[in-house]
Amino acid sequence: MRSRSRLAFLLCSLLTVSLLLGGTLSAASSATAADKADDSPYKYLSVFMEVFGLATRAYVDEPKVGGLLDGAFEGSIDALDPFSLYVPAEAVPTFEATRKTGSKLTGMLLLKERGVAYVVAVEPGSPAAKAGLQSGDILASVGGVRTREAPLYQTLAVLAGKPGTKLQIERLRFGQKTNVELELAEHPPVAVELRAEKGLAILRIPSFHPGTPKDVEKSLETVVAPGEMLPGIEAHDKLVIDLRGTAGGDEKAAYAVAGLFADGKLGALLRRGEELETFKSGKSKPFAARLMLLTDRGTQGAAEVFATILQQRAGAKLVGEASFGHAGRTEMLALADGSKLQLTTAFFTGPDGKPLQEGLEPDERVRLLDDEEGKPPKDEVLDRALELLLAPPAPAADKAAVAA
Repeated sequence: MRSRSRLAFLLCSLLTVSLLLGGTLSAASSATAADKADDSPYKYLSVFMEVFGLATRAYVDEPKVGGLLDGAFEGSIDALDPFSLYVPAEAVPTFEATRKTGSKLTGMLLLKERGVAYVVAVEPGSPAAKAGLQSGDILASVGGVRTREAPLYQTLAVLAGKPGTKLQIERLRFGQKTNVELELAEHPPVAVELRAEKGLAILRIPSFHPGTPKDVEKSLETVVAPGEMLPGIEAHDKLVIDLRGTAGGDEKAAYAVAGLFADGKLGALLRRGEELETFKSGKSKPFAARLMLLTDRGTQGAAEVFATILQQRAGAKLVGEASFGHAGRTEMLALADGSKLQLTTAFFTGPDGKPLQEGLEPDERVRLLDDEEGKPPKDEVLDRALELLLAPPAPAADKAAVAA
């Protein structure tokens, strides 16, 4: 859970700026004793004004007031989560165009937190993948823009440029700096893929969108069908589902796909304890199998909704790394001066009703490591999942003993 102090800081900054603009700073001096409680923004008001005053008077060069206040807004919103951001009025038109483009030209989800721009997930075969970018990479500069100094919306605008544009990127991975070239280009979305390995079915879900439920349902029909439909499948009651790098997407589609594996209430959209929307399965006979889900830090959003439901309602085991930890609904809120806030206004939940704002911990933690130079890495995560599925399930008596 995000700390209350971070929320208090947000409220403090917003209030401070509104007081400055409205000429009502006297409200701080007349605050009541109740206002000085630990979670009151007035507690921080005098400190903020002292910092603001020292910065404008003592800094080596006289700073622009507007720049300082924009920085206060940006830092406050950053204290909430990496999906929330402040966009000043003059940047709103460009930002709206950037949102429409999204990751179509890169195949990459980029976020910024505490001043660090980092790659959350990269789609296979996308321009970002061809450039050698991976989940966890820190991007120090993109097309000449220093990401630490620039707001996220500026970096995203560069990544939403014209197709064919070649961008020089300074990448940091495990402390090593490398320069790579990313060429912006439209790329076809990766489809749901079903394949067989060691007699077991492996289902790869690269994204969740309105067409994903039908695609997955067709794949499940193939899993239980005779072997000639997909040669190599010998076990029809075991399935590996690969969710690594599956970020963003449509959470409602994730609930629909999860409904193929579980029945009843699957979760809800939750805001401050209130259920705004509930999600149920209409499947009378869900697909029954031993399930292994592959996850990593690029498993985010709709994929986390899906994994949570299967873990809680279908007995699925998670193998790999902890997921990202954010499945929320974001909205654009307009301010009086034309600027906008993109804020997370609600979180999705699993069957247990808990908001999905923390990473899902794997039942079996396995990290995929790079192999020798020039050789493809071994997929140790998948190997471990197959090993677990091929092993006979523990007897009920043994399970009870372990639980005790």
